[in-house]
Amino acid sequence: MKAPLYPHARVQSIDSLRHPLGMEPDALRNLSARASRMYFVAKRVIKEDGSERVLYDTRQPLKSVLQRINEQFLRRVRYPEYLTGGVPGKDYKSSVDIHANAATVIKEDITKFYPSVSAAVVFDIWHRFFGFSAEVAELLAQLTTRDGHLEQGAPTSGYLANLALWDVEPSMVQRLAERGIDRYSRHVDDICISSERKLGGQEIAWAVSQVYGMLRQKELQAKRSKHKVMRSHAAITILKLVGNTKASLPSSERSRVRAMVHRFCKAGAEATAEEHVQQLLAELPRVRGQAYKVKRFHVTEGTRLAAKIDEVARLLVTRRDSSVSSSWQLGPRRIIDACSES
Repeated sequence: MKAPLYPHARVQSIDSLRHPLGMEPDALRNLSARASRMYFVAKRVIKEDGSERVLYDTRQPLKSVLQRINEQFLRRVRYPEYLTGGVPGKDYKSSVDIHANAATVIKEDITKFYPSVSAAVVFDIWHRFFGFSAEVAELLAQLTTRDGHLEQGAPTSGYLANLALWDVEPSMVQRLAERGIDRYSRHVDDICISSERKLGGQEIAWAVSQVYGMLRQKELQAKRSKHKVMRSHAAITILKLVGNTKASLPSSERSRVRAMVHRFCKAGAEATAEEHVQQLLAELPRVRGQAYKVKRFHVTEGTRLAAKIDEVARLLVTRRDSSVSSSWQLGPRRIIDACSES
């Protein structure tokens, strides 16, 4: 499938939203009029380049309505294979896998993607892509945007960001394929195009112009500082994964996780104070999650790390739950030695 598809009934009146959104028409109109005031900053994240990513959430009852919009409409869209961000059953690994064994990979990034997706673009999604009436599309656009644009973090924003290019992306993907540049992925605002053959300078320039032209049609811009061309004779990195032959973690990331696991195991084996034990148990999900991340891409190594963590976890739980001093003698030296092997 080369384009997103919504093969369901087209909503033609606000009254028809009563059941799917669980709210009466007048209440929905009232909510849409004040929706922008119900968004709030949930988190601020400093990115690698020093800029700030602001994540939003929504207050009730808007949040429940947006979750129902996801359930009733946005999750029922059939998304093409090249869209991997926030699509059920896909993630960043799915995007990298598309470009395995490529000879040339071109990376682009959409600058300030979410706030650049205007309410007009969102209205167009609801009206032309979903086929909903103008009054329904207007109401849904008001509910799903803040001050005239998408906000990252809101329940519906990821799906709408995927659909922002619904009518211009498929044709561009087809034009690329016709020129032998037949691999394309977009993970939210990260775009990759690639080919199994080595592309020349003119071909690369043409492909990049196609991407930039597509974005301009929606008043979006590429972040030119993120433009990158990679060849198979060197490491191809996509979404912080190495993707030359298959998606894998960089060696530096695996080393970082190994060091984290070693520190955790050593601290767990030596922990005697109740406060220290509780602190390490609180850290356990994060450390275990990192080991499972390694396991997903490197099964043998990740399995070994997870086993070491599980052994220390059992020790910590026993220490927490028991007041008998003898129960603390469960071989901490053996655990430290085992962790040193990681």
